[in-house]
Amino acid sequence: MEKEVFQKRLEDLGELAKINNNRLSTDAVKTFLKDMDLTEEQYNLVFAYLASKLITVEGYVSAAKGGKDSAPTLSEEEQTFLAQYEEDLSYLTTLTEEALLELCRDVEETGDSDAKSHLTEQLLPKVVETAKHYAGRGLPIGDLIQEGNIGLMLALDTLGIRGDGVSALDYLKQEIEKAVSEALEDQQTEKSAGELIADRLNELSDGIKELSGELERQVSVEELSAFMDMPVEEIEDLLKLAGEGTGDGEQTPDNSGNEQ
Repeated sequence: MEKEVFQKRLEDLGELAKINNNRLSTDAVKTFLKDMDLTEEQYNLVFAYLASKLITVEGYVSAAKGGKDSAPTLSEEEQTFLAQYEEDLSYLTTLTEEALLELCRDVEETGDSDAKSHLTEQLLPKVVETAKHYAGRGLPIGDLIQEGNIGLMLALDTLGIRGDGVSALDYLKQEIEKAVSEALEDQQTEKSAGELIADRLNELSDGIKELSGELERQVSVEELSAFMDMPVEEIEDLLKLAGEGTGDGEQTPDNSGNEQ
């Protein structure tokens, strides 16, 4: 199996998952990859890869979770918050699906504020369920619930423009999950960007020390740029982030000879 071909198929799977609201079943994955003659162990690696990309693979249980009944690891503070939040929700009177759909129609057709309020209240348990599903992946449970609530409120405003063939309740539930999963994706992207900047800062610091040691003096940004093959603008931006100069603790001089 060629690595490039397999990687391309994984990317295609990711695109398929996006169409299905970041959800795939194990059967769907196996059907998609049936021509690749994968073993069960290899399929489990594919499922784990998809899960790492915040794609829910229905029917897959990670070995790290120790079984489908295991719960994500929450801090003591998160557990206390969640217990109180769920206790508050336990007093809700759950409406029938028919009553919920009637509320959806009121919201969609008239924008009735009372209907919105009641529908929001009824779907709060779904927000908590979704947040618990995504817990332990980088964001506190409270933040996940907040993102789900925001997604729900925005979805209520766009209920009338949902796609054909999607029921109102399914649309609201999908938008809740979308909001939570996208918040996690954004957090991971920010983390990756932060790690990249940290690496570049370390690289720059090493470059400054090495070139300053060779020349036995403070170096200019231009000299550092040539030495490290790094654009002057990037070096200046990194120095501003670090709040440092190019050597001996002094600030980097600008073109006029004045210290910045």
